[in-house]
Amino acid sequence: MSNCLQLDHVDYAYGAAKILVLSDVSADFESGKMYAITGPSGAGKSTLLALLAGLDAPSRGVVRFEGEDIAASGYAKHRREHVSLVFQDHNLIDYLTPEENL
Repeated sequence: MSNCLQLDHVDYAYGAAKILVLSDVSADFESGKMYAITGPSGAGKSTLLALLAGLDAPSRGVVRFEGEDIAASGYAKHRREHVSLVFQDHNLIDYLTPEENL
């Protein structure tokens, strides 16, 4: 199996106050395996997933997909070609059709 997703010394800080949520996180996720990300409320689980999906950029470090830095290849390209998410809170727009909401 190959490493599909990699985090290399990733930090993430919120807002102008630079509140550090993730600090020096390094991890390899292999293709074909299942992973569970667990922790208490506020531990950074959703932030970690947002970084892996290219929805946000780390304050420091690199997120790689198949060995390529997703910042270098482009976050929108990464999301368009490689990411599917089901969000915890759905935000359907009632005047759009189901297809348009996708």
